[in-house]
Amino acid sequence: MTEVVSADALIGRFNVMAAVVDCLLDVNGPGVLLFGDAGIGKTALINEVVQELGQRVRPFRVFAGPTLASVPFAALAPLLTALTPSQINEPLSVLRAVVAALNPAGQPHPAPAVLIVEDAHHIDDSSVAVLAQLAAAEAAKVVFLCRPYPAPPAEVFSMWSEGLVDRFDLQPLNEQEVNQLCAQALDAPVVQGTSAVLGKYSGGNPMFLLELIEHAKSSGQLVCRNDAWMLSGELRGTSVRLMDLVRNQILMLGAAQRETLETVALAEPVPLNVVQQASDSSAVDELQELHFIEIASDPARHVRLAQPLVGEVIRQLVPTAHSMTIRRRIVNLMESKPQTMDGLLRFVSWGLESGTEVPDSEILEAAQLANRLFIPSYVERVAGAIKDPSLRLAAQVEVARAKWYRGDIRGAVSSLAGVVDRTNDPRTVRQASMLAAQLSGRQGVGPNAIKQAAYEWEAALARLAESRQGIDPGELERGKLGSRLLSLEGLQAEGHHIETERELRQIWKEADDDESRLVAGTLLAEAMAVTGRPVSAIQILMEIQEMVATSGDWSLQYAGMVMRRYILALQQAGEFGVLETFLQNHVSQAPNSLIYSGGMFHLAAGMVDLRRGDLGVALPRLRQAVSMLRVSDMGSDLPDAVAAAAYAASILKRRDTAMTYSSEYDALIREGVHPSLLAQGHAAVARAEHTGTQTAIARLMSLADSAAADGAIGAEIDILMLVLRLGDPGVARRLMAVAEGSEGRTAEFALSVGIALAHKDADRLIELSDSAARDGLELAAADCASHALRILESRGDKARQLEGQRLLKRRTAALDKAGPAVEGGSPDLQKLTRREQEIATLVQSGSSNKDIALSLGLSLRTVEGHLYRMFAKLGISHREDLMNGAHGTQGVG
Repeated sequence: MTEVVSADALIGRFNVMAAVVDCLLDVNGPGVLLFGDAGIGKTALINEVVQELGQRVRPFRVFAGPTLASVPFAALAPLLTALTPSQINEPLSVLRAVVAALNPAGQPHPAPAVLIVEDAHHIDDSSVAVLAQLAAAEAAKVVFLCRPYPAPPAEVFSMWSEGLVDRFDLQPLNEQEVNQLCAQALDAPVVQGTSAVLGKYSGGNPMFLLELIEHAKSSGQLVCRNDAWMLSGELRGTSVRLMDLVRNQILMLGAAQRETLETVALAEPVPLNVVQQASDSSAVDELQELHFIEIASDPARHVRLAQPLVGEVIRQLVPTAHSMTIRRRIVNLMESKPQTMDGLLRFVSWGLESGTEVPDSEILEAAQLANRLFIPSYVERVAGAIKDPSLRLAAQVEVARAKWYRGDIRGAVSSLAGVVDRTNDPRTVRQASMLAAQLSGRQGVGPNAIKQAAYEWEAALARLAESRQGIDPGELERGKLGSRLLSLEGLQAEGHHIETERELRQIWKEADDDESRLVAGTLLAEAMAVTGRPVSAIQILMEIQEMVATSGDWSLQYAGMVMRRYILALQQAGEFGVLETFLQNHVSQAPNSLIYSGGMFHLAAGMVDLRRGDLGVALPRLRQAVSMLRVSDMGSDLPDAVAAAAYAASILKRRDTAMTYSSEYDALIREGVHPSLLAQGHAAVARAEHTGTQTAIARLMSLADSAAADGAIGAEIDILMLVLRLGDPGVARRLMAVAEGSEGRTAEFALSVGIALAHKDADRLIELSDSAARDGLELAAADCASHALRILESRGDKARQLEGQRLLKRRTAALDKAGPAVEGGSPDLQKLTRREQEIATLVQSGSSNKDIALSLGLSLRTVEGHLYRMFAKLGISHREDLMNGAHGTQGVG
């Protein structure tokens, strides 16, 4: 079966493509052995190579197939039409016929022949022998496109070892390439979290990825919001075509190999010794060698499928009766329940499906784990199987949490109702109370609801203490401490961070259980970040992150809480580069959570862009965050995202967009949500054109006073900087006083700006503008340039005014770019292939795409594809960036 090839420009594979081109252009060079799994892109790559080479080669294609693998010279049949039946089995006659077909004029052709053999893993031995002679005689270049299984004839590998062909192994697409292919397939940007999930499920296989996209799109799981595609829920099911693709792969395996593969698919991850007992031991080795399965290096040597999507399809293909037989066999061989997280989920799930008796405690444990791993559909599927009345209330909490993930707040509240009053389990009281507090932010009932949840928790513990249930006193004490911590969290939600710090610090230092210490330390870090010590907060949060990483799966329920405070601290400290790296790593490591919590991460990334002044990037990203948060807003971030989007649009003078988001912000406020002080500031600036600058400044000063009253130094600095942005330098001395007592880069920069403004030092402001621009802080650079110009204008210095105007114009122009740029930089053409360097030179000389195509003998489409890939390599977005000698760079905050 030949791979389906997209007609769009090839994504990635630049280095391999360049090397293959070099092989085929080198008169004395070898042919090519292109190796890779089905759907990995072998055909797509060779098609791109053929287009790249144009008239410099003469391509011929032949196709091998499993049905004719035993027929001599079957693969070469299209080139043997001139032979008589008696000559068809004579190797010398066949060789001459192939040479004649490749060179019909009988004379050497200036463009060498390239013979491409599709599905060469099925080629017959006789054909390979002829091709080896053809290559050795340099009569043509031979290109083999092979899968690792079934293995191609030994003669193909002999040609490699003898230097007649060079071997290239195609690897799965990386994260960036997956995102690019998704955007290309959908003809619009794809949010990073969504492409991360699609990449995980497809294993980076382009064919699987495209099928997955099409299925998710047609089933409504993949939706377009604000001109970007995003997942609205978990991926479910697979397409008929994808099932056919996988079925064709596994049908080539032997019976023992198929049985083993099915066993792993149904039970993964499963200990190696269990797989070996349940199936053929040699088949396990063969499947590993063929890259169908992977064996981990952990003590139990857990076995998993190498391709996640293949496992999903196999589980659907295995008949129910056979599936139950395999599962029961595995259950009997397992000495205990699986120790891995995904192993436990699979064990409980297929235990229930096969009718095996699964203890209620294990079902509950699996449901809790599934929620921590953001798989709500699993929870809803298994929680109803719990029969023990003492555990059903705990299961009800997990169902409520699953509904919360999906954005069904009303359903979550309904499922949670009465649990705290009825349960006799302190842990269930804890889980229900904490979830009730989290839900309060989406109900418009205000921060006081968090303290109410803490009060009900405490009352439930008092009830349990008076009962005769024989509850562990230590568990009750830990519960009391937990309810107190929830009360402190409620106080912080009301802005009382200064009042909570001493008690939180004491609990952080003295508590004897990890859970209380983790919560106390996280809230302590929040208090420190808000009150002007974000660097110190980061140090505590890094220690807490180590706790989460080493404390087992129970701590996963606090991962979001910790990450939210870590993001806050990094933002307040001005550590934008560190924050950006953190967000990128989280996308890579935990893509499934991004379906439901991705809005928060997109908002954080958008705020980094906003603070840097990369507004051309910030606004689309913030709009994506708004779309995601409308689906699932677990941290009540929607009003902040809407306000930030309105603010970014107003700076870019996109008035309609700013008004649309401002109106949505007003509607959210009427519903009773509680935005942050900074969000309120963003909303005020976004409306300034309609309310008037002085009205907006008055609103900002009121917010700054509220921040000062709460000791929220970070917010006060941010709001005072907004006042400066609106043109009121009168707050400079107040900004100096606030920033002087705060930690971090943001405070240091604010202090420098305040001092320069207080002394009306235009030269210093120009220096600060240059420094900010070098650090990629384009908005701050523009602000400093604006302040400097205002001072120069007040002095009447015409020459300096002209200099200031030019600087401000340059800084303002940088705000709407797709990313920060280094002025005066030149593209690193070493990143490009030789052909791409030729095209870059022609672009810089002013040649149009059509001129380039005519000059190099390429099609217009090929030139456009080259430019697309060149822009990605150089980090630029426009042809003008290449002509002007600009290329992307990563700004550091």
